[in-house]
Amino acid sequence: MKARAAEFGRTLRTEYEAGKAGAADLPDEASDAADAADAAAVAEAMKGVDWAKVRAATSEKSAEAAHAMKSMAAEVDWDKVQPVAAKVSSALIAAVASGQLGIGGRFAAPVARAIMNDRNLAGRVSATLAANDAAAPSDFLPAVRDGAIDTTARDA
Repeated sequence: MKARAAEFGRTLRTEYEAGKAGAADLPDEASDAADAADAAAVAEAMKGVDWAKVRAATSEKSAEAAHAMKSMAAEVDWDKVQPVAAKVSSALIAAVASGQLGIGGRFAAPVARAIMNDRNLAGRVSATLAANDAAAPSDFLPAVRDGAIDTTARDA
């Protein structure tokens, strides 16, 4: 299970780097258009996710999905992610970890970039969902933090 979770983290990092490199090669206007297209694609993919199945798959701390969530969440700098973007990032982590949203194929790089909130892509996804009156995904950040990320620090 740990090896598979580590593989999720490596795949996320690889796809993120590939997507980031692709976006960096574009002029600013084309990059903004590509980001808007990526946001629309990720938002569309999120609409097809069965969030009840995601919640069920990620609710057990010992489940494979929880290990995958921990691995992917470790790649995100949560202190730099705005609340609305954190909600999208956490939902994407949970959807990928539960197997309800693939991290392969043509959506791999945009999903990875949205999870990492590269160039505020998760924020753009949230805005795209809101503009299309799509139901916002559940906030899985508590599950990501409490169930997936071990905290060993204790108050003195």
